Amino acid sequence: MADSKEVMGGATNQALNTTIDIEKKTEYLHSEHSYPGVESAEKLPVSVDLTPREQYRQLFAAIKKDKRFVLWAFYVMSLVFGWGYDAGLSGVAIAFPEFRKDYGNLYIEDGKSQYVIPALWQSLWNAASTIGQVFGAFLVGQFADVFGRRPILFLAVALSIASSFALVFAPNLPVLFVSKLLLGFSVGFSTATPPLYVTENSPAKLRSTMSSLTNVIIVLGFFLSSLTGFGASHINGQWSYRLAFVMTFLVPGLFLFGIPFLPESPVWYMKKGREEDARKAIIRLFGKDTDVDERISIIKAELHAETAEANSVSQTSWKAIFSKSHRRRTIVAVLGLQSQNFSGGYFANTYQTYYFELIGQTNSFGLTAISSTLQFLANCFAVAISDVLPRRKALIGGGTILCVWSLIIAGTSMAPTTNAAANTALLAFMITWSMLYTGTVGCYGWAVAQETASQSTRPKTISFTVVCQQLTALLLSSVFPFFINPDQLNFGGKVMFLFVGAEFFILLGLWFCQPETKNRTYQDIDAMYAAGIPARKFSEYVVDDGVVMKKENRTGLGG
Repeated sequence: MADSKEVMGGATNQALNTTIDIEKKTEYLHSEHSYPGVESAEKLPVSVDLTPREQYRQLFAAIKKDKRFVLWAFYVMSLVFGWGYDAGLSGVAIAFPEFRKDYGNLYIEDGKSQYVIPALWQSLWNAASTIGQVFGAFLVGQFADVFGRRPILFLAVALSIASSFALVFAPNLPVLFVSKLLLGFSVGFSTATPPLYVTENSPAKLRSTMSSLTNVIIVLGFFLSSLTGFGASHINGQWSYRLAFVMTFLVPGLFLFGIPFLPESPVWYMKKGREEDARKAIIRLFGKDTDVDERISIIKAELHAETAEANSVSQTSWKAIFSKSHRRRTIVAVLGLQSQNFSGGYFANTYQTYYFELIGQTNSFGLTAISSTLQFLANCFAVAISDVLPRRKALIGGGTILCVWSLIIAGTSMAPTTNAAANTALLAFMITWSMLYTGTVGCYGWAVAQETASQSTRPKTISFTVVCQQLTALLLSSVFPFFINPDQLNFGGKVMFLFVGAEFFILLGLWFCQPETKNRTYQDIDAMYAAGIPARKFSEYVVDDGVVMKKENRTGLGG
């Protein structure tokens, strides 16, 4: 694959790859050269230092202008609900006494008896979804550029409905495992494809908000799984946990009615050289009043189709995301989601209900419902300020705060369960930890993962990122029961010590690798990377007509 510096060619290449002084900038701006597609492409103001009021005014104007796209984005993103619900379901189901009785073994300690799902099957139960999601996400990257986005969304829905039916009526642990595995496949499809569809077609002024929707829908799924668990906990018999399984039908069933009307991605059409189909899709996606020529010019500029059509095709390969031009961006995308797993989110979210029960809380389902409600509200607040809060501060700063909270949780967990004051403090810090998680790392980890990739490599980058995240989740789901089960190591909250150590290295990597992408168009991000600007210094530069320069140099021009 040709390097992006070669793609730009001639004077444009030199301008994009050199941080220039005032004289060179003035000469460049008065020349006939410009960044491909910029003359017709949508642009944000050159200065990225807008006031919050200006940014919100810009955001609301963009929502009003492209409200049809916003509605389609909400519809497509709703399918991500399955990830959150499935993650919550894993912890909620194990907390049901009837579920443990039907699928577990009797365990007696100090004269007290309880049913426990064997640690091996608990690992398989948790790993089933993750294994399915790994392969599902990989297949999205493999075939999204071959068949398009719509067929994969339809396959995700069909597979979800079929596997949910099998899950409800599973007679034993092996069938339960297979059902969960197939459900994981559908979750993998429906987690990688919607962010791809929405992000690649989103106007620049809406991108930050739209990309932040991913975690909102995930948390909504977790929130509803906790509410379902709370309500079902008052039901006696098998239908207590089976009702929670039935809810997996909800969103896929409703989603199925809208697929026939969903337009295929215009970006995919353009990658296939089907410009006329792309124009029709743009009208269906944005409405008849949209400037179709402008949207086509933006897509061409982002794909570099005007100057390097052959090279753009090569960028759809897996090898491209590890090339010199893209490997830095791939690393950032991967670290963005890994910060979620290694901050302790798996323990504090998936196992929260079960852990509340282990430490002697009599209303574990109610506590989880309260926690998930606060998480959802925190996540909505994070999305509301996503166009104001810088990405680096949100992700790195948020991760640092979580490390402090994790240390407190781990330390408090060392007190005996009979210590009422310690248990109260532990509950408070676990619930507030979850709020902080969804409002920082949970929300902005997804935004960074989606925004950093280039347009041409986005399908492969998002798929690879999700695969990496699910592989580490698979590792955690496999070993976690052995750490916290009362018949195993019984670490409880002390396991957070391990997460603090792991998260430190993730945050260190983000400090050096994560750029500031807030209020940047994809063309601007491409230009910054092509110019070799260090990631942690992106905020010190602006891009004007494709020219990268330091802010003080631009100010010196009187601009």
